[in-house]
Amino acid sequence: MDDDPENVEGMARVLREAFGSAEGDILVSTTVEDAVAALHRPGPGIDIVVVDLFVPMGTSPRGVLGPRARKYAEDIEHLGGLVLLDEIDRLDPPPTVLAHTACTDPILITLLGERVHTRVPKPAPFEVLLNAIMTVVRERERESQWG
Repeated sequence: MDDDPENVEGMARVLREAFGSAEGDILVSTTVEDAVAALHRPGPGIDIVVVDLFVPMGTSPRGVLGPRARKYAEDIEHLGGLVLLDEIDRLDPPPTVLAHTACTDPILITLLGERVHTRVPKPAPFEVLLNAIMTVVRERERESQWG
């Protein structure tokens, strides 16, 4: 999830090529509202979420702000990634989360919390993000073999 449609489509294209995935296997969102809808759609769950911290909420976001988002409620329109992380905390099982953000504010980075597996600073080439995702995929495969 990213607020820049070019980043979203570029990442999706690189991931589809790397995984040989069909269009529906890689979901893209540019608002929290769209991402929450994708997380709750019927069918198989989402395994990995890539989120930017600075993303818009959408036209009619639903739900109550979780603990991360409440700390910055007055600025939440620009910190939609915190709302999405709070929503991900409600999922069972939650997907693995990678933060792909230009945020360097130590307080906000701390708010990302333990839910975020890896933080990939922006701007980073898509290959750097792909390597982080591949690391998560390999870890998940190892866990499923031993789990």
